[in-house]
Amino acid sequence: MYITEGWLSTMPNHRYEPQGIDPQRLGIQRIPRVLIVYKKSSYEAHVLDEKDENYLRLMRERNVVIRKSKSSHDIHIETLETIKGHLRTLRIPFDFRLRYHLRPLKNYDLVLTIGGDGTFLETSHYIENGLLMGINSVPQESVGFFCKTTADTFLEKMFLFIEGKAPIKLLQRLEIAINNQIVFPLALNDTLFANQNPAGTTRYLLRIRGVQEEQKSSGLWLSPAPGSTAATKSAGGKKLPLTSQKIQYVTREPYAPPEKRYKLLKGILNPRESIQFVSTMDDGIIYIDGPHHAYPIQRGTTVKARHAQKPIGAIW
Repeated sequence: MYITEGWLSTMPNHRYEPQGIDPQRLGIQRIPRVLIVYKKSSYEAHVLDEKDENYLRLMRERNVVIRKSKSSHDIHIETLETIKGHLRTLRIPFDFRLRYHLRPLKNYDLVLTIGGDGTFLETSHYIENGLLMGINSVPQESVGFFCKTTADTFLEKMFLFIEGKAPIKLLQRLEIAINNQIVFPLALNDTLFANQNPAGTTRYLLRIRGVQEEQKSSGLWLSPAPGSTAATKSAGGKKLPLTSQKIQYVTREPYAPPEKRYKLLKGILNPRESIQFVSTMDDGIIYIDGPHHAYPIQRGTTVKARHAQKPIGAIW
């Protein structure tokens, strides 16, 4: 069964009490509390909800930039319905919620994210207990580093979870404090300090292990181990073991005068060490796990990053 177009946006929060196979026949002694967190596809957001004129024009023209929009939407919806169908068959009740309507998640044994890494990361910011299972809804088009499950493998992973045999990884996170105030959220992927204008120079005073250095660059990447394969690695960093508690920093596109060489371009720190910098510009900004959580940073503001000591469990 497919969701009627536009239906997702009208039912952001819902609970389903399914009927199907008796769980005891499958050896399920306690019914887990499950939440599905899902995203809207680009097609649903721009075409079905917003009726975006530019997007609709591109659709009519069969423009190459959105040639896969509708097919990806259909696969995403099919994945969502497949997961719900399996849960109904197992008679496991579930809530489901749009990623844009999240709040602290305390009462679930398992949180399923359906979408890609963005949905997984956003959900990770709100989970306080239980496990995460990332489900890549369109694996043909999405890398999904954190989403190791697909519609085809979900049932097998679900049985492993029920039996207590699911492979679980503890994913470490990064804590950011601005002027000694810890800010939301904890970073699972990475944090970027940069100029609010992408073409502007990022200026700051970096302090690592007692060494202080004034730098100019296009930004500063900070990441825990799970995010070390993303932007940090692209900028010249090192891939860390997935469950490592170490943290990493990488200066992005450093600019040094001819007579100067920077010493603190990149490095890996132990869990008890921290990265600290002071902004020497008025128009700085820090992004945590992407563009949705951002804090303006003024001249003289101190930012400190360290291992958060609050890992989350993910079925891998």
